[in-house]
Amino acid sequence: MILELSALLERSIEKSLEDRVAVSFSGGLDSTLIAAVAKKHAEVDLITAGTIDCPDVEFSKKLASQMQLQITLAPFDEAEAVRCFRETYDLLPMDLLKVEILVPVYKVAKIARDLGHSALLFGTGAEELFVGYERYFTYLDQGKDLDSILQDEYKTLQQREISWIKRICRKFGIDARFPYYNKELADMMFAVPLEDRIADRELRKGLLREAAALLGTPALAVKRRKKAMQYGSGIHKMILKNSELLDRECPGPAPDSVNASS
Repeated sequence: MILELSALLERSIEKSLEDRVAVSFSGGLDSTLIAAVAKKHAEVDLITAGTIDCPDVEFSKKLASQMQLQITLAPFDEAEAVRCFRETYDLLPMDLLKVEILVPVYKVAKIARDLGHSALLFGTGAEELFVGYERYFTYLDQGKDLDSILQDEYKTLQQREISWIKRICRKFGIDARFPYYNKELADMMFAVPLEDRIADRELRKGLLREAAALLGTPALAVKRRKKAMQYGSGIHKMILKNSELLDRECPGPAPDSVNASS
């Protein structure tokens, strides 16, 4: 199965490429796998958003060096985080926690435009396919139908994260692409028994880690624990510190505009 999964991942990533492409890069498993495969077929630029001393920047610099890929850092200080939050909210007037997750995306998309890219690859969809979030295991402990939850959340990504990321990227003239959001990949993974997909609760996404290793992803990323982008980038602390101000300035969602399909 891992051989078949690896081949399917490689095909999906290859179909997402241009001759020159950018990857929204956190130094985590999902984006490093994309980068490791993409470099076989295209000129690849990695773009990492975060504070100068955050985990994502630390891992990204090490992995870029190991893969011999160009990396551009999109640095944040507190003022920049707040500014990007406001600009992201103007595009997507949602609650604070949803906008916070998208602040690094906004910064990466802007840098991709400045570097002359037309396409930017994201790891969206990997958590649902390979059971990456801790909350999924909580649902399992609570006796919920986790398989149905995973399939529903994957299916509705087009109305949620994918739609939001595309809207941000369009502002900068960038085509956002999602190699993990692939029907063949979904059909394969959701046919795998749930117990096999959740076998490695400690690191999570065990099947993807096996495939990543087979595809030449550096061990540093294969063994790295999951860290959500807002935490790995250091953005969460800065937004939290300014949450009262931002709550006043950005009072709440506008459902009709936020949920509009791309």
